[in-house]
Amino acid sequence: MSDKVLIDIFNIGIKDKKKDAVCFKLPELSKIAVVSTKNKYAAAPVILSKYNASKFNPKYILVNSGNANACTGTMGMSNAIKCTKSISKKFNCLKENILLSSTGIIGRQLPINTIIKSIENHDFKFKSTWKQAASTIMTTDKFSKHITRSFLLNKTKITINAICKGAGMIEPNMATMLSFISINVNLKKTLLLKILKKSVNSSFNTISVDGDMSTNDTVMLISTGENKEFNFSVNTKILRILENEITKVCHDLSKMIIEDGEGATKIIKITVHKSYNMLQAKKIAYSLANSNLIKTAMYGADPNWGRIIARIGSINNINYDQNKVILKINNKIIFENGLQSKKCNLKQLNKSMMKKNISIDIYMNSGTDMHTVLTSDLSHEYVHINSAYTT
Repeated sequence: MSDKVLIDIFNIGIKDKKKDAVCFKLPELSKIAVVSTKNKYAAAPVILSKYNASKFNPKYILVNSGNANACTGTMGMSNAIKCTKSISKKFNCLKENILLSSTGIIGRQLPINTIIKSIENHDFKFKSTWKQAASTIMTTDKFSKHITRSFLLNKTKITINAICKGAGMIEPNMATMLSFISINVNLKKTLLLKILKKSVNSSFNTISVDGDMSTNDTVMLISTGENKEFNFSVNTKILRILENEITKVCHDLSKMIIEDGEGATKIIKITVHKSYNMLQAKKIAYSLANSNLIKTAMYGADPNWGRIIARIGSINNINYDQNKVILKINNKIIFENGLQSKKCNLKQLNKSMMKKNISIDIYMNSGTDMHTVLTSDLSHEYVHINSAYTT
């Protein structure tokens, strides 16, 4: 068996005459860590995969696009199990060795008979690429998201391959997103999960497109079992390098999701500085990121900073002095001492807000904690996409 993750894309029968499924074949010595949605209506494949990943050694991952298999009850779970049985029969392994991941419309049952027939009849050659896999799992995405990055550990080349999909329903934890990441090292399962959680918390869990948490969010990190000479449990220096590289990839994937936010024209970086505590910093940041008034103002380059201040003022249980709050947009002081700053030039602000990247910095001046969230603007196209998604 290969020591690399192998990929096969094919039509599983959900989309008409279009590739809508990816099968990952995992190396013999691989380990896998899974982080998924906290939505109480988590999809059947999410529930099943979390269990299988925690109790068994996965050998294959089957991903489908076009149907979320969420809010589908006992039949949905039964269909998910039938998918694992079909794959396990095809490759002569236990059904518990199979992980599933789905994305698409909520509430529809899988065309399970068609799916099983597709799996039975398909000749899995595993000669597809990560780039092809990224395109196959797209739903409302405008572009595919894939990264291949290499770095050196003690003169040994380490490579990370990663893909994700996501454009709407983006809100921790995590986004309407699926992500699959592979790294050619040998890591213990506990350490792999620790690295993944840390990376997700500082990347996928700091983005928001529309404030809606999906039922299917999943990130899987695969350690292929190669380069066994490294002892990451003992050598903290190389572990930190590894963690940083994985986190960078997750950050870049997250930024791609925000760039591709349904109908998005701008990337907005919101940072709350000097908050009373971290909980309040996050609360303020996400409140601003999910404000439709603020997001539409960003879309129209409208220098109506009052929307930002009004939103802050509406948040309950926040410790601060209103007269000490400072607002900066694109590094220009806009609001201080309880009113518009004398340094504020609204015409210049309007001009600077026409840029693709906008930064909003709020200094609460009530503590030492800070938090950053990436979000997108809200355009006419967002309304169009989401008013006709199932039709």
